[in-house]
Order: sequence, then C-alpha cells, then structure tokens
Amino acid sequence: MPSPFPSTTSKPGHGSIHLTLLPPALPTFSALTYTYPLKLLPSTPHILTSHVQTPNESDALFNALNTTLSSPTRPSAVPLLFLLTYGGGLVSGDQISLTITLDRSTRLTTTTQGSTKIFKPPSPDGAPITRQDLTVHIAPHAALWLAPDPVQPFAESLYAQTQIFEVEREGSVGIVDWIVEGRRARGERWEFRGWRGRNEVWDIFADGDGEEKRRMLVRDAVILEGKDIRGRMDGKGVFGTVILRGPLFKGLAEFFVEEFKALPRIGGRDWGSGNEVKVPLTRTEEWRKRRLERERVDGVLWTACHVRGCAVVKFAASGVEGARAWLGNILKEEGSIGRDFGEGGLMFVR
Repeated sequence: MPSPFPSTTSKPGHGSIHLTLLPPALPTFSALTYTYPLKLLPSTPHILTSHVQTPNESDALFNALNTTLSSPTRPSAVPLLFLLTYGGGLVSGDQISLTITLDRSTRLTTTTQGSTKIFKPPSPDGAPITRQDLTVHIAPHAALWLAPDPVQPFAESLYAQTQIFEVEREGSVGIVDWIVEGRRARGERWEFRGWRGRNEVWDIFADGDGEEKRRMLVRDAVILEGKDIRGRMDGKGVFGTVILRGPLFKGLAEFFVEEFKALPRIGGRDWGSGNEVKVPLTRTEEWRKRRLERERVDGVLWTACHVRGCAVVKFAASGVEGARAWLGNILKEEGSIGRDFGEGGLMFVR
C-alpha cells in the first residue's frame, strides 16, 4: 500500500536558519528547518532596551530595508537559538550540515544546552567519521555570536567539523570553538582517535563594477590525532579558539589584545628597593590581579593577536571549569556581549 504522506526531499542532519528584519525593527525567522539528529530550539530573545521607536520609524525602516541605505538599523531584540542533538551527542557516522543566513541589521545568539558528546563507534575497524559542517552568511550591520559549550569526544571517537563564515562589510561575527579531553571521571584524557576542526572567515565585498568578491581573512585549523595526544597536550584538559570580526566585536577584540599585552613578561620584575610608596591599584588593576591569580591556579595559558582585521585568541586550561571561569571573567568585565546579545550569550560560561 502506498504511503498517504507526501515524499520529502529533506536530508538527515540538515538544517537551515534565515533571520530577517521586519518593520519597524522586528527580527523574524523566515526559515527554521531541521531534521534528525539536529534540533533547533528558539528561546526567549534579548530585548535591546535602548531601541526607541519614533512615530514615523516604521515607514522609514521599511524604505531603508529595501534600499542600499548605508546607515544601520538597530534591531529591537536579539533571538536566542539553541543548537541541539538528540541525546546530547552524536553517534558514529552522524552528519550535521547547517546553514545560517542573517539579513541586514539582524543579530543572533546561538549556543547549546551542554557539551556536545561524540560517542565512540561500536567497532573501531572501518568506523565512519562523525561530522558537523556550518556555513554562515552575514549581511552588512548584522551580527552572529556563536558560543556553544565545548565538544567532548569520548575515547576511540573520530570527529571533524568545518565552520565557514562569509561576512559582508560592516557585518560582525564572534566564534567560540573549544574541545575538552573527554570524560575525565572515567579516566579519559585525550584518548579519541582523531579530532579535526577548521574555521574560515571570508570578507565579502563588491568591486568597482558591483561584482561580488571574496577574500579569505582567517583560516584556523586544528588537528589532534596520532599517538600520544595526551602527552602533547602538556597536562591541559581544554583547548579552544575565539575569533572576532566586525564593528560590533571591536571593543571585545581590543580588550583581549590589551589584556594579553598586560600579562607579566619574563624580565618584567620590579627590582626596586622595596621602600617605595605603594600606589593604590585602580579597580581594573585589582580585577586583573585577581584574574591572574585565578589563571595560575587553573593552569590557564592564552594568547591574542590581530590578524587581517580579525582578533584570534587561543587558550588552554587544566580543566573545563578553569577555562569557563577565565572566559566568563573576561567577557563579563568587558561587558559588550551581555549588553549587545543578552544573558544567553553568556550561558556557556555559567
């Protein structure tokens, strides 16, 4: 007997997100689709309280959204979207493919409800690789804050991910991409078969003839495989990357770089007599002192630099809680994530 239901062309693990702005300044998902094992769950958006609507704003914004007007429109809210998998993880052979499109002047926060577990295959012989692929296009004055909990590969698992971000001029993207050693409570310390990750940030712009051009800004690749991964990690249980691009993340990028410059350096000891009058520390200096003490306890190592208009931060820590505390400390002190993306943007460091 033929099925009474229409056939579907959807593919397992595929998803699509398209966020647009309706007048006067209302962010709306014009597309939000997903299939097992991927699940997308919208949550309460963050209201931008500084958004003030004038009596004629609706007509003005409607015209602005249909022209090439260069001035940005501030959205009234920032949607919060959870990227989930059934059971909290991916089994061997799962393939996730997600596309995100952010129209002009929209903002989106994406996170998870916990670490993404990568389960080991039933048999290590000929086991298929587990993959997650993400492609994002960000229009001018739009912004994406991608801040999930870390990926947690179990022993003998095999995993790869690729994340490509196409950012038009005046668009912004912030990425947190991190991995933990496995299930430490079960004695797993970097015992997976392989982990590969690649993040690419592309500048999308129009040339003098109006033709769209692409220019790669950053390609960051991490490969952890082969024998004795644990020995090469030098006792660290977490490794991660933060990439920031665009005007909305400019303040946070500068904050990371300036704080890195302020880290104690070899040969930077003060060799004074000890009789000098001690000048009281400012609030920022007190905060930095406490943070440095916590970094030493948690075994946090990190670096930050500017690369072709992006800020790239690399960090490692002895354990996930230490890395979470360090990231949360930096982000809360600088303040722009909570202000521009809401508490959902800081959920991954709670």
